[in-house]
Amino acid sequence: MLRGNILDVYPDYEKNVMVTWLLQNGKTTRIEEPYEPCFYVHTSQDISEVAKALELLPQVKRLQLTPAKLTLGSPRHTMVLEVVPKTLSSLHTLANLIDSWGSFHWYQLFNVDIRLPTRYLQERGVFCHAQVAWDGRRFILDDDQWALDYEVPSLKILHLDIAPKKQGVPSFQEPLPGIAINDEVIQEDNETDTILSALNQIQQIDPDVIATVNGDSLLFPFLYHRAKLCGIEHEMNLGRETNQKKSNLRPVKKAKSYFSYGRIVYRPAFYTLLGRIHLDTAQSFFYGESGLRGILDIARCANIPLQLLSRLGPGTAISQIEINAAMAKDYLVPWKKNMPENWKTAEELLIADRGGLVLEPVVGLHENVVELDYASLYPNIMVVHNISPETMLCSCCPDSTKRVPQLGYHICEKQKGLLPAILEPILQRRFCFKARAKNPRYDHAVYTELQKAWKWILVVCFGYTGYRNARYGRIECHESITAFSRDILLTASEVAQQTGYEVLHGIVDSLWVKGSEGCVRPFHLSRMISHRTGIRMDVEGHYKWIVFLPNKATGVGALTRYYGLFENGAVKIRGVELRQHNTPAFLKNAQQEMLTVFKQARTADEFRALIPTSVEVLRRSAVALRDGAVDHKDLVFTTTISKDIVNYRVNTLPKSALLQLRDLDVQVQPGQSIHYIVTDESSHNYKRRVCLAEKMQRIEDIDVNYYLRQLAKCAESLLIPFDYTREKLQGML
Repeated sequence: MLRGNILDVYPDYEKNVMVTWLLQNGKTTRIEEPYEPCFYVHTSQDISEVAKALELLPQVKRLQLTPAKLTLGSPRHTMVLEVVPKTLSSLHTLANLIDSWGSFHWYQLFNVDIRLPTRYLQERGVFCHAQVAWDGRRFILDDDQWALDYEVPSLKILHLDIAPKKQGVPSFQEPLPGIAINDEVIQEDNETDTILSALNQIQQIDPDVIATVNGDSLLFPFLYHRAKLCGIEHEMNLGRETNQKKSNLRPVKKAKSYFSYGRIVYRPAFYTLLGRIHLDTAQSFFYGESGLRGILDIARCANIPLQLLSRLGPGTAISQIEINAAMAKDYLVPWKKNMPENWKTAEELLIADRGGLVLEPVVGLHENVVELDYASLYPNIMVVHNISPETMLCSCCPDSTKRVPQLGYHICEKQKGLLPAILEPILQRRFCFKARAKNPRYDHAVYTELQKAWKWILVVCFGYTGYRNARYGRIECHESITAFSRDILLTASEVAQQTGYEVLHGIVDSLWVKGSEGCVRPFHLSRMISHRTGIRMDVEGHYKWIVFLPNKATGVGALTRYYGLFENGAVKIRGVELRQHNTPAFLKNAQQEMLTVFKQARTADEFRALIPTSVEVLRRSAVALRDGAVDHKDLVFTTTISKDIVNYRVNTLPKSALLQLRDLDVQVQPGQSIHYIVTDESSHNYKRRVCLAEKMQRIEDIDVNYYLRQLAKCAESLLIPFDYTREKLQGML
């Protein structure tokens, strides 16, 4: 009997089987098993007409009528047509064909687009990266999917990269300078031998994971392109499959740019391997936030292969967890969501669509301030109040006493919803990981990674309730969660004021308050609020001082722009340049040095006394800039491109950089970042305005006045409540 961790799972469309790789003690075993996934068709019309038409198609292996649960939350079974395709590859073809027969709205199709690896493993009673046994006929699970403690597979990791060029923008037209494998650089007499030698060494090392930096967007496309020019593209097999046709290094999913949460995001093509994991550390959101352990933990619980999950976001993970839970309850999974939003009048829309509550901050410097915070407020609201698409406005409890404040929506009292059922163990899991991260008996780094991974799952679970394409989203859920949150924050504010606290600021799930003489202690205040609202509120920290910043355009308090010093010496900063990824290191350092000065202050009076010192620190940064003592790499701006170059109407600095990249035959997609220093902002020649970071020789002239203006702007962000404007600060520099 074979034993091991499931390393990789994928379909072999030629043999019509699923391939599973087991890893045990550094050795891998390949397992093939025939698999016949099916999908289902439902229509209010005569289903027999669909069946007759399908019987004539060669792609169909088997048809049968079967009862199934279609509506989440309802135990009612409905007759549907089960369709078993003849091959794995024909499932989507058949589904699209049937959908077109019904003019894309007459027929409801189910279980069509569930990922085959996930579906296959779930139907076999196991999950991705689980410890299993294989007896030659079936898998035997020797693991617990939601266990907090489990055996982490020992993965052999190989780091792959292109040997760095001395200077310049990487070009697909230039020969490969060399290939770096771990700490060794492979460079033979010619490019062909270099590639073949590297491939041979990879096969000898036989890694489980190939880790790259920008492997999807640069390394793998470049390697394949150069191998093709050398006539050895058929040799480009970085996976474990011996069949070259299956394993050629080609993308399995195309690159695309998309709009997400108010910004353009670029997702490069997917270069995945068979039998191995390709981990692109630069492009993986999950890896950047939570490392390999975090991805592995989510992959197990979501039942998504680690290699694929590393290229997806937390929204995909929570959606898959929802689908898995629905399938475990024998519900079919709809292919295309067709639940319309309930009709609302303009007044009802105005009341319902209001989002979270924000209490305008009192601009300026305050001392002895307490920050109170609800941990995972929205997920806790969903659990405590049983908010789920099937429990909102349910038909079984029209007289329910559970009502949404302000909106009046009723909530089911008879059954627990799908979303609360899956969120409860997730909340407990993250709470446990956070506690372990603070406990010296556990590995702080590991459990910090784990809790951060689940933090993002909890962050997106609310947004997906209002996302129109979310499988189990419903706008009434989204509206109800924010309505409860508004009521909860108002209640928290009232309790604080009744107990002698002044409310300085509040935003969705956090409250900043200042106590008066004789008021209750902050810990007791948090317990009182928790008791009143039914959701736990904790003391985030006690500030020696905090500065709430205004909106520079209006002077009104900015909602998420502040900085303050906790009693433990930690500084919390939000909304200023130091926190923004596009700010050059020189400007970040200058702002950080100003904050370091303010850290010496224990009171508001001491803070004000240190303002002249902070300005003097700023002057020293300006002097270093004028004297040419600032490293050019610390002056590099990073800008994320939001549109194609042809759509730029104004000659901005990013456009000048894009024009230079176009001259080098480098195409930048929306969502990708460009890097440059400013050499002459006032020039009308795009080649003189900026210098690309990749072409920088660190001897270029820089636009000193431009950087001084940016320096003054950064200082203004911190000092504007004290009447230090950008113009005033520029005059002082």
